[in-house]
Amino acid sequence: MEATTTDRLLEVVPNSVVDRGGSPRFGTYRGELPAVDLRQLRGARLPGWLHWKVRRKRWHYTLAATDEVLVCQAVVDGGFVGQGFLYVVDLYEQSVVAQCQSPGLPGVQARVNDRPGPGHRSVFRAPGAEYDLERDERGDAYRWDCTLHPVRMRHHRGLQLDASIHPRGGAPALTVISPVDGTGVVNVTQKWAGLKVSGRLRAGSRTYRLDDGLAGLDYTQGILSRRTTWRWAQGLGRLYDGRAVGMNLVAGFNEGGDDTNENALWVGDRLIPLGRAEFDFDPDNPDRYWVVRTDDGKVEAHFEPYHVFREERRLGVLNSRFIQPAGRFEARISIDGKTHDVTLFGVTEDQDVYW
Repeated sequence: MEATTTDRLLEVVPNSVVDRGGSPRFGTYRGELPAVDLRQLRGARLPGWLHWKVRRKRWHYTLAATDEVLVCQAVVDGGFVGQGFLYVVDLYEQSVVAQCQSPGLPGVQARVNDRPGPGHRSVFRAPGAEYDLERDERGDAYRWDCTLHPVRMRHHRGLQLDASIHPRGGAPALTVISPVDGTGVVNVTQKWAGLKVSGRLRAGSRTYRLDDGLAGLDYTQGILSRRTTWRWAQGLGRLYDGRAVGMNLVAGFNEGGDDTNENALWVGDRLIPLGRAEFDFDPDNPDRYWVVRTDDGKVEAHFEPYHVFREERRLGVLNSRFIQPAGRFEARISIDGKTHDVTLFGVTEDQDVYW
């Protein structure tokens, strides 16, 4: 029987998404792609101009957590739609202290470039809201800056985030190149969790230090189907011995092949692939408890939401239901046959979009 991603060492990421013949290099890899250039596709996989403009989607999601605070921010460059959002949850009070979501012109106000690692840039600009994540060509730390005007915050001091995310010294990134069913072609995602973060967040009258925190990253670019759905979870925390833990689980997305799977744990300097994920929750009441597990028995996580970020649109050509609770996981994870109980802070997600 062919080995699965849970019982073999992941191959090193290739130097490009597409091979010399113009076909995607489908698979699950460790490491960072230098760039995602889907214009190199050839033959039947090369979309026409209109299909390219409408079906290509790019986004970057950034998550940071300490024992005190959770920060979630995204930039979506969706072909004919763009968006940025940011929200902050105080973990002691279990309440949201800042939230902003805005549409924006894709490629103009909402921009995500083709570099998931060194040289990355994702930017969102709207009246009273600016988000900027940038990494230099050398592959040093990501610089993460966010500003909300006092009007957006409904507080005279507004919001200012000045942070750095440090990839060096941790486990490698996970890269998946997956086929897409329906009207899609290929999707590329780079996930990374358990990274060190430093800096400061001021939200209204509150100030949070991020220096003992951890971060998670999601870079995604693909030529996707008209309808895209998934369930997703990402959590950040530490084992009792101090090792950083990151968890990424998904169901319904990037599963187009037996060898494509973005489910993983990052523990200290190790990237540990996982089996397929299962989500047990009430879609009509996402503020209730969730249970997320993997079919290899390596992860079972019980999630308690503190805040639910929602967005629903009915615009004819764009219809979406996006639910993202933020809160706490109480997880049991298995590493090398040994079981660990760990508390993680992060998000779950239920997404169903026609775009």
